[in-house]
Amino acid sequence: MFRPLTFLLPGAALCAFLPPAFAQTVIDPTLTVTPYSTGFSLPTQLRFLGQDDFFVTEKNTGIVQHVVNGVKTPALDLAVANDSERGLLGITLSPNFATNNFVYAYYSSTTGGDGGAWRDNRLSRFVWNGTTLGSETVLQTFGTSTDGQAIGANHDGGPIVFGLDGKLYGALGDLNRDRAEQNNLAAAGLSSAVGGIYRLNEDGTIPLDNPFTGEANPEFDRLYGYGVRNSYGLAVDPVTGNVWDTENGPATYDEINLVNRGSNSGWNEIMGPSSRDPQGTAGLVTLSGASYSEPEFSFFSPVAVTGIEFLAGSALDANYRDGVLVGDSNNGNLYLYRLNAARDGFVLTGALSDLVADTTAERNLLRFGQDFGAITDIQVGPDGAVYIVGLGDGIIYRLIPEPSTLLGLVMGAGLVLRRRRRLS
Repeated sequence: MFRPLTFLLPGAALCAFLPPAFAQTVIDPTLTVTPYSTGFSLPTQLRFLGQDDFFVTEKNTGIVQHVVNGVKTPALDLAVANDSERGLLGITLSPNFATNNFVYAYYSSTTGGDGGAWRDNRLSRFVWNGTTLGSETVLQTFGTSTDGQAIGANHDGGPIVFGLDGKLYGALGDLNRDRAEQNNLAAAGLSSAVGGIYRLNEDGTIPLDNPFTGEANPEFDRLYGYGVRNSYGLAVDPVTGNVWDTENGPATYDEINLVNRGSNSGWNEIMGPSSRDPQGTAGLVTLSGASYSEPEFSFFSPVAVTGIEFLAGSALDANYRDGVLVGDSNNGNLYLYRLNAARDGFVLTGALSDLVADTTAERNLLRFGQDFGAITDIQVGPDGAVYIVGLGDGIIYRLIPEPSTLLGLVMGAGLVLRRRRRLS
């Protein structure tokens, strides 16, 4: 989970927040990594408007930076509660951005200025006028300081993304609450308002085909899945439309999950494979139409897993169409996974065939890149390059084929831009 200014798990080394001490590297010699844009203050999320034209959210300042050809200009400055893991945590563009100019942000609001008392975590829509973001419309709130439940400053979640179905998906942490979404059988009919993946129409209303709209308590209606402890990674497979997340565990087990309709990820009864939990799945809250979902992969020793991105359609597509990149906060690593033919799980063999990295040695079998510091987001840009957001050093890195392989990239740049705008 993210901790104050560091986004680290308990007991994790502080150096994971510090700027990387060595040059960033990846194991594929045909790829190169370079700093792309620098000077951000605790950047959390990145979204492109066009090539060399993008938004970056800053956690503690509440500023959305608009960057064009390397020049930064604040497009929006929100007052945010920023203690621990609170702050400006997510941003995405409408799939119809070219015509409606809608931009969505998820943040921890406050009744004061930056650093003030927490009021709620909220999803808001703004209108881009080419220079600034304005006309805020609050679409949903997820937990408030006055609702009588725990208001833990951590486990706020944050990433938001539009799916191929045109719906907006967002990841919520549990705010240290303990109701149905946290699999508390004693409170099976009560909602904590957090601790899951939500799904909304573009105007913030609830789709009628959400999985739990038949529940007696309408507070479950906006959920697509639940049982989530905390998440800093959410992505849509551009080939299948499947939604995936990363989930931070406590002292054991981080997860990478395929979020199916009605998924129960198991927290706070289960983290990691249920086969390793002596109590099994019998103690879970099962909302109507819900089912427990095993993680597609787990790290036994948490790495503070964060951003996730699919490489299909990127400049790396020729060799990595089945590839998925995942970042972490504790080690500054990028991990590469290969999808199976159905793209609903990973192809892993040997020591990893049990879908768990039990040791550092096993974890390193997946390591694709290193020395990125605390990673918060991974995105494919309009040019097909992969962009990696480094929290601690305030740098966005660019991963791209060596110049000798760039011809296909240039020719396909327009296609990649159209594809990615559908997703972000």
